[in-house]
Amino acid sequence: MNIKKNKLYLILFSLVIILFFIIRFHNLKIYNTMSADDGGGHIIYTEILLNEDRLPALEETYLAWHEPFYYFLLTSWIKIGSFFNLGGLNFWESLNILLYLFFIVLVFLITYYFSKQDKWLALLNTFLYTILFVGVKLSAYINNEVLNHVFILLLVFLFYYWKLLEPNNYRKIIYWSLILALAFLTKITAAIIFIGVFLVYLYKFIKERDLYFLKYILIIIILTFSINLPWIIYKQNNYQGYFSINIYNEKPKQNILTSEAWSYIFKINTKVFRDYPYWFSEPESYFSILLSSSFGDYYNLFNNYERIYNLPVKERILVGNGRYTTPYLFKTMLNINRIGLFIFIIWLIGFFGYWIDKIKKKKIKDYDLFLLLIFLGGFFASIYHNLRLPYLEIGVLKAHFIYFIYPLGTFFAYTYFRKKIKNNFLQIIILVLPLILYLTIAWPILYIQ
Repeated sequence: MNIKKNKLYLILFSLVIILFFIIRFHNLKIYNTMSADDGGGHIIYTEILLNEDRLPALEETYLAWHEPFYYFLLTSWIKIGSFFNLGGLNFWESLNILLYLFFIVLVFLITYYFSKQDKWLALLNTFLYTILFVGVKLSAYINNEVLNHVFILLLVFLFYYWKLLEPNNYRKIIYWSLILALAFLTKITAAIIFIGVFLVYLYKFIKERDLYFLKYILIIIILTFSINLPWIIYKQNNYQGYFSINIYNEKPKQNILTSEAWSYIFKINTKVFRDYPYWFSEPESYFSILLSSSFGDYYNLFNNYERIYNLPVKERILVGNGRYTTPYLFKTMLNINRIGLFIFIIWLIGFFGYWIDKIKKKKIKDYDLFLLLIFLGGFFASIYHNLRLPYLEIGVLKAHFIYFIYPLGTFFAYTYFRKKIKNNFLQIIILVLPLILYLTIAWPILYIQ
């Protein structure tokens, strides 16, 4: 059925977009980048680039080693705003609302095209990433993560849409490589999609012996490396390592085989579901922390800090990170984690159901393999990061580091249920109702009071 002719679909899609803007423009007025993860560091980086036309030094901001493209884009946004007499921190932060709008458009397009134009599946995934806490938070303050995820999803979409597994696509491979180069200049996480594409092309070459796959790889490497060379030299000279992360932290990297992180990688601690849903509840659990920071404010950094701080002592609770919450928000977080666990179980069943079906039927298509490699690449990169730097106190485990894999995972999960459950009402009960329940429960945190 043509989308334009489906009035119900257009109404629901419009409601999702309206909800998107209501939440984000409301939070823009209340939330301050200074309250967020590394908020002050992002502001200092931007101010130095804006006012002094140079990159900051490490002694000026511990984020100086961050790739610069997002901050160049932000300063351009600020200059455009000043031309129209628009300024202030709220205007600066509004760039990420625009970027996150591109993110959910890409979620829609990836789901729609990879599912062979299942518009209802695309709407479901779009609704999810309109309301999921991680996305709400990332679109509320200055950070380079949103642009990073936009680039990765754009590269995923274009790889399929431009049919980059087919021969004689050299011009589009060049365009794709240029976008990848900008992604590398936004955050080194872009290496994940590069590795995924490299492995797909290598697999196809071994299977089909067509040289154009190797030529594609060569074009991607040459263009990406050439464009990033000035930054590679700059970062190597100033920080002694292009691929280094957490440069400002002096804690030693550990051997992945003997890492202290093994003590929490496979552990599931139920405290975040039972009695203490915030940071320093000592969950010491990869799964528990990732789930709680995906669906809710595990680090207690996303609220009206000044309002809560000024409440009477009896009406506020001091949590482990030195900030306050309220008894109401405390209980809300517990309930968010519980419904989040239920939704995650649905995702998990759908994800494994999808791939078990594919393996049984031996119908793993090349682009399915591509999506799976990107998903697994992001997940295992997070595991590797924790094994090398197993220091939860410095924030090595946050959902927004690998947020781009979420739409890919839920695409697999929801596709499985869409195919297995033929009754539309039952689909709504299993797939849509939990998200509406989550939105209702999480509203006091998603829509800052």
